[in-house]
Amino acid sequence: MQLTPLFPRWSWPAPRSQMWILRILRFFWTLPTNVLGHTIGWCLSLQKPHYFEGPAAHGWFYRLPRFLPKMGAVALGHAILYSASFLDGPHASAIMAHELAHTRQHEWLGPFYLPAHILCQAVSLCLCLLGRKVVYSPVHDFNPLEQTWICLGVGAIGPLVQGKLLTPEEKETYLRLFGLREETRLPS
Repeated sequence: MQLTPLFPRWSWPAPRSQMWILRILRFFWTLPTNVLGHTIGWCLSLQKPHYFEGPAAHGWFYRLPRFLPKMGAVALGHAILYSASFLDGPHASAIMAHELAHTRQHEWLGPFYLPAHILCQAVSLCLCLLGRKVVYSPVHDFNPLEQTWICLGVGAIGPLVQGKLLTPEEKETYLRLFGLREETRLPS
């Protein structure tokens, strides 16, 4: 039986609730992972993060030093660690939107977000090691937190950038929901 990677999903993200009681609950629900993410981000980057906020998500981007291996980008709660060269070029804002979409997952899963994500990545990696065809990456192809249980799956980034999912105006509206614009870039 041939397993095919999960079909990448994308959808319009709903704005986060601004009710004060929900904001307070979200703060405490996400606090453990956020403390871990910001601690690692500050220790590795040794510089102030770049903050982005839109109606659908918010997060702090920490640029990793060049001497670390190229790792792309990873969301640890609302702290997003990234290799400078990874968020360069025409895909930058779409990748940033994908990483900010992980912060939405974190708001739902709270302290269970990282363990769930690590488990899903491990299962995806094992399936790829068993000879499954790799399309995006071994830790993304069969990971529902990267492809289907997210408003911008990894596999939808390319079609978004190429204009296959949305018109240019719709794409700009979509990115603004994450506090981004098509030309948004982080310093390298």
